[in-house]
Amino acid sequence: MRRFPLSQNVLTIAAAITGSSAVMLGESVVSLALPSIGKTLNVPFASLQWVADGYNLTLASCILFGGSLGDVLGLRRVYLWSACAFLALSLLCALAWSGLTLILFRAVLGIAGALLTPVSLAVLNAQLPKDLRTRAVAYWTAATSIVLALGPLVGGYLVDVFSWRAIFLFNVPLALIALALGYSALKDAPMRKDLRIDWAGAILAFLFLAGITFGLIEGPANDWPVLAIAAIAGGVVCFFAFIWWERRASRPLVDFALFRNRNFSATNAATLLLYAAFGGFGFLFSYFLQTVSGFSATAAGAAFLPVSAMLGVASGQVGSYAARFGPRWFMGLGPFFCAAGMVMLLPLGPQTTYLTGVLPGIVLFGIGLTLTVAPLTATALNSAPDEKSGIASAINNGLASAGPLIAIALLGLGGLEHAYLLGVWICVVLAVLAGLVSLTFVRKASA
Repeated sequence: MRRFPLSQNVLTIAAAITGSSAVMLGESVVSLALPSIGKTLNVPFASLQWVADGYNLTLASCILFGGSLGDVLGLRRVYLWSACAFLALSLLCALAWSGLTLILFRAVLGIAGALLTPVSLAVLNAQLPKDLRTRAVAYWTAATSIVLALGPLVGGYLVDVFSWRAIFLFNVPLALIALALGYSALKDAPMRKDLRIDWAGAILAFLFLAGITFGLIEGPANDWPVLAIAAIAGGVVCFFAFIWWERRASRPLVDFALFRNRNFSATNAATLLLYAAFGGFGFLFSYFLQTVSGFSATAAGAAFLPVSAMLGVASGQVGSYAARFGPRWFMGLGPFFCAAGMVMLLPLGPQTTYLTGVLPGIVLFGIGLTLTVAPLTATALNSAPDEKSGIASAINNGLASAGPLIAIALLGLGGLEHAYLLGVWICVVLAVLAGLVSLTFVRKASA
């Protein structure tokens, strides 16, 4: 493979980092604003679940479509289009005048994120020399962690000083930087007219996630009406229809041949479980830290700073060690540290203080994520051939988005009064399962 100048490699990595960071912040920062949104727009907890999950739903269900679109139209073209859309829709979210309009605008924003996310990560595998890719993923992990560390802190400050609307304006400079980097660094590629997009698969993917999510959120909030039960049943039917169709379609949205690789299958299963635990816990902890323990939005945003600091400082080194010794033990033990950290944060109450009640659990949680994230991402990408980097990245990112989607939908099953305790235990179990899957099935080399 022809080598490109260092400056172009650096700019390509920067473009991947910036595009991914904008989408990740769309998932994480909004959790800090939920109490403020609830008060300002006068909406119940179920509607706040939809503010988070409306975005997660379209992000998770359309991300496979985004990966296919990147393979068909070219990574650079889709990157630039989706960054423009993300910028415009962030502005619309800031102008939302009701809970319903915010949910709708956030859902459409998730579609833009679904196009931007897989191409942002795929460019590392498709446009960098092979000997740089594992390190690039580690740099990507470290840099996005730093952005995500600053994001909640700045987002919480903006909520406290201005309004929840300001957190959506925070996306604008990131999207502008992403556009500049993508335009200058990414290589153009001709459209692949021989490839076709699997529209039926995309629709079935949306319907099965939408049906299950709708039923799990609206069921507990409304004493399980027939519509909620029917939505879950319909979602399950659409899931099996999706699997059936993808195995028979001539140009499937999901290439099941990728799952013949043991590491690819195991890593994506671990991704689904771990990100479900992380996303569900982040949603719960940010909300109840403010509403139960009385932390400000700024303080709640700062609570996760140790996690992001550890990721930012150590991810590169962890990625290097995982490349040298294999990812299994990093991906296997890391989730157990995450689970231990969440258990330590169970006794959240009005008298909780940061130093004694929050910091010890957060540090354990951060150690777990630092051990896991870089090896997890690198193994998922390295287990796929170069020509399928777009769809491989989309599958991994789709599962990373589907995990929080389902986890957040599950949080209301026991009612608001039990949401934190039940939700955290669900997340603990999911993290432990992620560790067990990695220890059992992941190996150093592709199988």
